[in-house]
Amino acid sequence: MGLLESIRSAFEPADTATETIVGAHWCDDCSVRTPVYDERSTDGERPPCPDCGDPMRFERSPDSGSCAC
Repeated sequence: MGLLESIRSAFEPADTATETIVGAHWCDDCSVRTPVYDERSTDGERPPCPDCGDPMRFERSPDSGSCAC
């Protein structure tokens, strides 16, 4: 790899896909936050809190009134 290739590769975007957080599951009692990356995982599902086992609620982020950021 020559100097020109090194410079070009430094300015090209990386090929890795970045995941966007679509919201988070929250436990109000424990204040535990679990980020959600996939919109499909929010289909009425209320996963249990890893600390206390109570169902967690889902909040959208960051463009909603109930920001989970």
